[in-house]
Amino acid sequence: MDSWVRKWATINAQGMAVSHRDERVTWGGLDRRVDVLAHRLRDLGVGPGDRVGCLMNNCVEFLETLHAVSRAGAVFVPVNVRYAPPELAFAAEHVGMSLLVTEAHFDSLVERSGLDLPLLRKEEWPVDDGSAPRSEPAARWGDDGFLLFTSGTTGTPRAVLHAHEAFMWGSMDAILIHAYTNEDRLVTPLPLCYTGGMNVASSLAHSGAELVLAESAEPGHLLELIASRRATLFHGVPTMCQRLADHPDWAASDLSSLRLARTGGAPVPAALMEAYAARDIALTQGYGLSESGGTGLTLPPRESHRFGKAGRPSFYLEAKVVDPETGEERRSGEVGEILLRGRQLMRGYWNEPEATAAAIRDGWLWTGDLGTVDDEGLFAITGRSKELIVTGGLNVYPAEVEHVLIAAEGVLEAAVMGSPSEKWGEEVVAVVVAESGAPVDEAGLIAFCRERLADYKCPKRVVLSQESLTRTASGKIIKREAAKRLGSVA
Repeated sequence: MDSWVRKWATINAQGMAVSHRDERVTWGGLDRRVDVLAHRLRDLGVGPGDRVGCLMNNCVEFLETLHAVSRAGAVFVPVNVRYAPPELAFAAEHVGMSLLVTEAHFDSLVERSGLDLPLLRKEEWPVDDGSAPRSEPAARWGDDGFLLFTSGTTGTPRAVLHAHEAFMWGSMDAILIHAYTNEDRLVTPLPLCYTGGMNVASSLAHSGAELVLAESAEPGHLLELIASRRATLFHGVPTMCQRLADHPDWAASDLSSLRLARTGGAPVPAALMEAYAARDIALTQGYGLSESGGTGLTLPPRESHRFGKAGRPSFYLEAKVVDPETGEERRSGEVGEILLRGRQLMRGYWNEPEATAAAIRDGWLWTGDLGTVDDEGLFAITGRSKELIVTGGLNVYPAEVEHVLIAAEGVLEAAVMGSPSEKWGEEVVAVVVAESGAPVDEAGLIAFCRERLADYKCPKRVVLSQESLTRTASGKIIKREAAKRLGSVA
């Protein structure tokens, strides 16, 4: 990916690469800043194969770090900015980080996590005094390039390992299907530390388009930014897209430059797609996961009217729907598990060979998500793996939250599920069984989770129950029975 910065610095040095607040950086300027930072990383002992963490909010320095780590031949590890201290500590230890690039804003989090590894803060950024040599990108397309953390169904985060070429093929999909060029300007509030943000960053670096980092997801700010920067593209989760269309300034805002809005991570209502179509903006959706580099199924702009469809396989991917038990391919319209195959797929889960072998079989990624494909080759998502909750476009696996809840004093059992939410699509809710007489209450359990989990993973509601949760013969909690204690829960 870093070689694209050098390419655009060579052929379009004065073209804009990235902007944030009042800072705008050209491709030539970004290339030089990457050289300076890569030189500093090498001075700190970073070499090929080392894992370098990046814990920063969206900023130009995040992009510099992404490309400088690659230029030094190391592996880039974006860290979720909403992690709680135990999650940060686990992530660093699990992949064996040799350095964490961060900012002062996260000093308290780093201190409370107990991390014992070198830090490079944004506030200590190297200054270009002319001494840093011009260097050629060290990484090759087949090298390990990225480790992306995602929650696992076992209740602990997994690190998904990708080669550099995974994001090359993924970005080619975006360029071909959505016609990105170096004349485009894309506004996004998506955190770059997530797979979706990484996917956006790689696509724009490949196409030479300008990445405009929003200061927040506040819809008034986004509408103003789109208008003032004459943005041609917008990328956000469905909740963000909905809040834009619901804003009082939606109808009056100058969106004449905006040709395309992209979203994904949750189903998109037909009414929302129609609202964008009424402004002559194609709202397209897609389906992907960290294991596929964020790509998978895409609804191209010319088919943005196909409401309820997740789209077709990305240009460099194959997809099919199979019987989850036998692996036999389903017929048109029959529900089954979605499988993906292509060069974008992960190399595997870091240090988890058994989990990798279960997820990738004969070159196919078993996603755990359910869907159908029709006679026209359009896929639809009919359901998710039984455990997954998608809240505001972010994935939450109940097992991870349940492990935290049952660690609370006095808690005997916990069942975590998704409940419909107008704002977030789904919200996390829980049923908890406590010991008789134990001082357990809803507010205390939610606070307990907030100390140990990212905020979006924490239950919005906890129902205390006196009766034990119903289980299968193998000891697994039957979630549909637990859901009855919550009332109307999906």
